[in-house]
Amino acid sequence: MSFHAVHTLTGCLLHIEASADLLGWGRPPLLLLVQDRPTPSAPNGLRRQMRAAHLPLNDTRMGRYRAGLADLLPDLATALDINQPVARPTLAACVDIGFITNLLADPTPGLRLLAWAVCYEDVLVESDDLHEVRRVDAVDADGRGYQITRLRGEPHPVVRVDDPVDHDGAPATRSALARLIQTTSKPGQITPTAS
Repeated sequence: MSFHAVHTLTGCLLHIEASADLLGWGRPPLLLLVQDRPTPSAPNGLRRQMRAAHLPLNDTRMGRYRAGLADLLPDLATALDINQPVARPTLAACVDIGFITNLLADPTPGLRLLAWAVCYEDVLVESDDLHEVRRVDAVDADGRGYQITRLRGEPHPVVRVDDPVDHDGAPATRSALARLIQTTSKPGQITPTAS
């Protein structure tokens, strides 16, 4: 992805975290599908519009997944894989698979997948202390990882953008988001590095 696309995506993820912060703590996780398309009014399709589709997760039903998001996200990737059955009752109780399928099948010319992301609350264990944190984890179409972390009570989040390399300290959601990217990228799709 171009520098501009990475910068715009980072800004979008920061906005999502800031909106979550305004709503307060104790909110269910939120799954996000980020796509872009040519701006209809721009000549030659050089300018693009980004959209982040919010896919709420049913927090009460997520208890069916032993490891929470770390189990739900790979199950979603499997369900969205064209070689796998879509009928997965545990997953369907947590997220609207049909809505996601419709977003991915949108026939808008030039539409492309940019990233999958998840916004959730977590606990950070540091020197025998527990801290509540809100995280926004994302993986873009180039495999780059994004992590936005805000400690409860802190005025500003910390932003980290990593090149597409595996890190031992990466959250468990990162590999699952990378699998979602791989599963839902369309063959022959124009890649984000083209602009």
